[in-house]
Amino acid sequence: MLLTLTVALVLVSGPVPAPVSAEAGIPLPIIMYHSILHDSTRTSRYVTTPESLSADLSYLQAHGYTTVLPSQVIAYACGEGELPERPVMLTFDDGYLNNLLYLPELLEKYDACALVSIVGDYAQRFTDLADPNPNYAHMTWDNLNDLVADGRIELGNHSYSMHYQGRRMGAMRIRGEDDAQFRSVFTADVQKLQDALLRHCAITPVVYAYPYGFIDRDGDEILRDIGFSMSLSCYELTSRISRDPLSLWSLGRYNRAGQLSTAEFMKKVGIS
Repeated sequence: MLLTLTVALVLVSGPVPAPVSAEAGIPLPIIMYHSILHDSTRTSRYVTTPESLSADLSYLQAHGYTTVLPSQVIAYACGEGELPERPVMLTFDDGYLNNLLYLPELLEKYDACALVSIVGDYAQRFTDLADPNPNYAHMTWDNLNDLVADGRIELGNHSYSMHYQGRRMGAMRIRGEDDAQFRSVFTADVQKLQDALLRHCAITPVVYAYPYGFIDRDGDEILRDIGFSMSLSCYELTSRISRDPLSLWSLGRYNRAGQLSTAEFMKKVGIS
């Protein structure tokens, strides 16, 4: 499955304005991880080692950064509570089983927290297969309950069946699909995972991570109508969060390629 991942681009089917978060507010660098494997020979654009993740967490802590959960950021934008002086958000896409093997222990060690965004098809497939190989497996519904047990991890929606590139590119409309048709298809897919996570984990995510970062011009509006509070893109930029809920949409993220050292990656992000 890792081989099917491509460099994340943001494509739109019409003009999409710059996020409100780019105008003013508190800088919020967001780091995007995927798979975590001990075998350094598997390191790639979308695979890093637990040692690298540990080094990242240590670096952030040493440089005065505090990890925050999406719920904290949402509360701040809605006028409730404060954010730390140097907030940073860690996100993990696709729901790989190896996240469960390494992430809780490392987050506890560094008193950190993270968002893990799930693909419904993957969770159901590996629930049915019972094939827990950390090199490629994704978490089952039961695994997800274990993942969130200590409160350091929140779950996000990464689509149920839209994490692929074919006639439809991720959560984009296909050629000839009008606004009403796209709204119906996109809403149904998003809601299918919402229903599954509520049924299996008693969780209703309020964060949507666009598959591959492909964003339709109506995507954020539809998500707001469904009840979401935040969306994540793959724009490699640092978003700014203000006391305005509209600053929470299409937030930028920096992909954590495994080939880079911690120092190289943090320099790229502008964290020092």
